[in-house]
Amino acid sequence: MVDEIKALHRARDNARGFAAAAREMAEFLDRMSAVPDPEQEAEYATLLAREQSVYRLRQDALHDLGLVVRSLEESAD
Repeated sequence: MVDEIKALHRARDNARGFAAAAREMAEFLDRMSAVPDPEQEAEYATLLAREQSVYRLRQDALHDLGLVVRSLEESAD
C-alpha cells in the first residue's frame, strides 16, 4: 500500500508539472507576435520540449497506477 500511495503522490506532482508547463506555453502565446522571430522560435522549442517531457512523466505515473486508455494513447504515439 505504501508503494501505491507514493505512486499516487508522484502522479499528482507530475500532473501539476504538466499543468504548469501548459500555463507557461499559454503565457508565451499571449505575448508572442503574429510573425515569430528566431528568439520566439527558440523559446517555443524549449517550452514544447518541456511540455512533452512532463506529459510523458505524467503518463508513466498514471500507468503505474493502472490508468491506461489504450484507444486514445495508441493514436498519440
